[in-house]
Amino acid sequence: MRIRTTALAAAVTAAAVALAPSAAAATVTTTPLPWSLNLQTANGSGASHWTTVTREDGYVLSRTLTVEGALSNTGSGCYRVQVVEAVFGFPSAVHDAGTVCGPGTVAVHYEGPAISAGLFVCAVAPGGGCTKMAGPASLYRR
Repeated sequence: MRIRTTALAAAVTAAAVALAPSAAAATVTTTPLPWSLNLQTANGSGASHWTTVTREDGYVLSRTLTVEGALSNTGSGCYRVQVVEAVFGFPSAVHDAGTVCGPGTVAVHYEGPAISAGLFVCAVAPGGGCTKMAGPASLYRR
């Protein structure tokens, strides 16, 4: 019985070591890509970049999108910058990156995991939905 327990423990340890991510990982951050969107009385601009962490064998451990900038409004309406994630071309998640109501300027910021995403400026209806959208701004180098 003791030999089986020892053998089982050794097998579990070997499997855990084999499945564990490699200790050496490479992190690559893309060059910031400028973005600019205008809708009615709102203007947004800034930069975005991707940070990808991969193992030595090329397996992607994580991919993070960062969007920074500013959203300005000269009118009385409300506007929002949205990061829209897509799976197979269909929206799967929408993230608010900054909202301005009335005249003024707000910071735009989003940082989170994403595989495929687009950036939009949305005119916000009184109930909270979008009445008009501008975009997408490209988040990828072509």
